Order: sequence, then structure tokens, then C-alpha cells
Amino acid sequence: MQRPVEAVLVGAGNRGTLAYGTFALRAPWDLRFVAVAEPNDERRTRFAQQHGIPPERQFHSWQELAEQPQLAPALINATMDRDHFPSTIAFLETGYHVLLEKPMATTPEECLTLAATAERTGRVLQVAHVLRYAPFFRTIYDLVHSGRLGEIVSVDWRENLSYFHFAHSFIRGNWANTERSSPMILTKCCHDLDLLVWILDRSCQRVASFGSLTHFTPAKAPPGAPERCTDGCPIADECPYFAPRIYLFTAAGSAFQHAVSPEPDPEAILRALATGPYGRCVYHCDNTAVDHQVVLMEFAGQLAVSLTMHGASHVEGRTVRIDGTRATLLANESRRELVIADHLTGTIETMRLAPPIGGHGGGDVGLIRAFVQAVRGERAGVLTSAHQAVESHLLAFAAEDARVSGRILDMATYRAQWEHQHVDTRR
Repeated sequence: MQRPVEAVLVGAGNRGTLAYGTFALRAPWDLRFVAVAEPNDERRTRFAQQHGIPPERQFHSWQELAEQPQLAPALINATMDRDHFPSTIAFLETGYHVLLEKPMATTPEECLTLAATAERTGRVLQVAHVLRYAPFFRTIYDLVHSGRLGEIVSVDWRENLSYFHFAHSFIRGNWANTERSSPMILTKCCHDLDLLVWILDRSCQRVASFGSLTHFTPAKAPPGAPERCTDGCPIADECPYFAPRIYLFTAAGSAFQHAVSPEPDPEAILRALATGPYGRCVYHCDNTAVDHQVVLMEFAGQLAVSLTMHGASHVEGRTVRIDGTRATLLANESRRELVIADHLTGTIETMRLAPPIGGHGGGDVGLIRAFVQAVRGERAGVLTSAHQAVESHLLAFAAEDARVSGRILDMATYRAQWEHQHVDTRR
């Protein structure tokens, strides 16, 4: 049996602890954490205790870690969006192989620089486009590439965020304010854009986009709504976003609840809601992320694709319709169901996938195992490179530019513009 890959975790929040930390505890022959960097004392201490990390290898920030000699072959970067670029550059230069949470960076130039730095240093830079490893999306990929649907004519892709997930992450949470994180279409939908580029296996040529923040603003606040749900809200019984109901019942036992309080008892959760960000009224936050957006894309071969993102769904999960010249595919992520309607015979075939093991529809385990194998020198299992990841990020940046400006963007011109600027800045 091979020895486990030793790694450093940077960012011991929900993603770092529940996805990567849990994998290491369940598969200690594959991955072992030997150091952690995390500014929150409680999170850092808890992760260190779980993984037996000594005090001298516990760091308060990624900057403090970056000042140390290399401590392991691998590093998992689960910091916040705007820390991704400076920290990853530092760690690649130190010599680490890096698994980087998405989005890889918050500007096109930074994305290009990250990919170039990984290539120059010879390090693995694997961006966590985790859904490429999920059985549901791998099945869609296989069906499209098998020719079963014929030539693809139209794609309708919907990213349906449940109302409480949207409220948690994009109104009250870490990704609510685009000035502190990045645009919604990048933070949430670089997954979807990456899947479209991967499944369709062709370049996008033109992009248009529409969307805005229309509902979750102070102007839409009900009369008498306080700053916090815990301050005696007069419409608590009728508001679907009432925080105590969401975190004590709707999202009980989930990663959302864990983000509010690692201690699951009601008293601890209510204390956290009374003082922390997740107890705020959804109409009285400093959120700037859009609550809905549509991206219209034309891929090579005049293939028209629509991507809809919204935060008002009753259930979490993407729905996909792909129409081809031979058959239509209807796919529902939340039900793990794929339906193929054959045009010639009229037959309907329904495929139901087994419940996934692990987060992101089973993709988390595949992502981490691919990274572990890549660090060991076996890179065949890595389904995307840093350079490929740049493509979906450029699409997200272009979509946001198109939304704000109201223009239709030519992607060849857009790519060339940023690649030229990148070359100029590196001279």
C-alpha cells in the first residue's frame, strides 16, 4: 500500500473541514494533513485536533504559512475568493502542488497568470471543478459524446438554487457582496460554464447576458421588519427566510447549519443567529449579488445555449434539456434522473442513478482522489487542467461584462484582449 500524500490545508471553513478534512479521516491511506492555516482560532484548533497537527504547524494566515519552508508535497487552498490568486502564486513558487477551490481568481489576468505560473514551476494546479467527477454529469457527457442524441441543436441549462441556499450564501453569507468576493455568475456558475465547455467540446463565440438584484433590497422589506430575525419580526410565521426556522429545521444537520454554528444544539444556533451574519433579515443585508441571471451563448457551429441561474427554487439542483437530431435528453440533478426520448422510435428511456457517496453528487471524492494521484505522478485521472479552467472563467467574466454593459461580446476578441494584456504585464 502506498503511503498517504501529506498535505497542508489553507482555510478550515466548511469546505476545508467537511469535504477535504472528512476525506482524509475516512481514507488515511490516501491523504494526511500535516499543517493548517486558518484565521479563526476555533476552526483552526478543531481541525488541528481532528488531524493530530502539532501547534508549531498551526498558522493564523496563509501569509504566515507562505513564510515557512515547504511542509508537504501538496496543499489544498480553500480560502475566500479574493485570496485565491496571491496565496496560490506564493504556494506554487514555494513548490506545492495545489488543489484550488473555484473560482480560481477574480480577474481574467489573474486566471491567466495562475495557469502560466503552474506551467512554469511544473506544479500541479487543479481547480476544483468538482462536478466533472460527479456520476450525473459524467453520464450526460457520455451520452452526448456517444452520438445517441445525434447532432446537438439546442441546450437549455438551469442552475436552480434553493431559496434557503441562496439566502445563506448570497444574501447573508460570504458571497453576498461582490465587492468582497466576485460576481454571482463566477462564484456559482463557473461550475456550469465549465460543464458546458467540457460536454459540448467546442468553443463559445458570442455571449449576451441579463439579470439583476430585484427582490432582496431594503425597499422590499415588509413594514416593521427588524434588522435581525431574532429581534421580534412581525412576519416571522409567514416569511420563508426566517433564520431560526431555516437553521433549526429546514437545514438541520446540513453544511448550512454547520456554518452558523459547529455546535448543533438549538441554544448555540440561536446565540449565533443573534450576533452573526446568518441571523440578519434578508432585506437588511449589504448584499449586491444578483438574484437571477440569464446567459445566452453561441458556440461553434451556431449552437445556441441558454444558462439560467436563480435563487428562488423549491428544491436544489440543475435541470438540463439537450435537443439533438436523433433524441432529446431531459436531466434532473435533484432526482438523479435522465430521460432520453428517441425521435425515430418514440421510445422513452429513463435512467435513475444510485444515490451519490459524498458531496457535490459524489464529485468531491473523485476530485480529491484525482488530486492525490496527480501528486503521486499519475495525472490521467485529472479531468481538467488549469488552462482549461481559464476558459470557463473567461466565459463568466464575459457574461458579467455583457450583463453590466448590455453588449453582445465576441469571445475571440475578448480572449485576445486579455491574453494580450497578460503578455504585456509579464514582460
